[in-house]
Amino acid sequence: SRTQQNSEGGAHPRRRRPPRRNSHRRMDPHDGEPAADELPPPPPLPPNVVPIIAEDAAAASESEPPPPPPPSKPAKPRRHIMARPPNGLGKKGQPIQLLANHYKVSVKPSEEFFNHYYVNLKYEDDTPVDSKGIGRKVLDKLQHTYHSELADKDFAYDGEKSLFTIGALPQINNEFIVVLEDIGSGK
Repeated sequence: SRTQQNSEGGAHPRRRRPPRRNSHRRMDPHDGEPAADELPPPPPLPPNVVPIIAEDAAAASESEPPPPPPPSKPAKPRRHIMARPPNGLGKKGQPIQLLANHYKVSVKPSEEFFNHYYVNLKYEDDTPVDSKGIGRKVLDKLQHTYHSELADKDFAYDGEKSLFTIGALPQINNEFIVVLEDIGSGK
């Protein structure tokens, strides 16, 4: 057990104090909560806040209607199903032709999965290739040059960092050297 020294130099065991009780609050006998008529005092006001005097508040309330009482229970949001016109067309306005970049894509069922590869293009001196448009040229040349090493797999490339194939590429280390002669940067 822990001991402390008293003022005379002797040691005595450390005692725990009993928990403090809030004697200034009366408890409701039904649920152990403070009685509604005895609330704790409000916190002090900050120095930059000016309190409203009760007379001013009463005069202001005469000119403005009182605010509505808060709802006792939040209302459930109503959901309405929007009906479509029976013929599928609207009745007002004029039809317009809309061009969108969404296309229907059909893929043959396959046992294989789509694979995503991170593309990291670097020059011979290990500096990253950051020029736009070079990535497509490099990957086109890669596909042409290493078609058999890629198991004749076609791929989709986003022009920056992502390449997708159907099924995995056969090599574990997919590093390839591609030489482009017609790049204007000289690297």
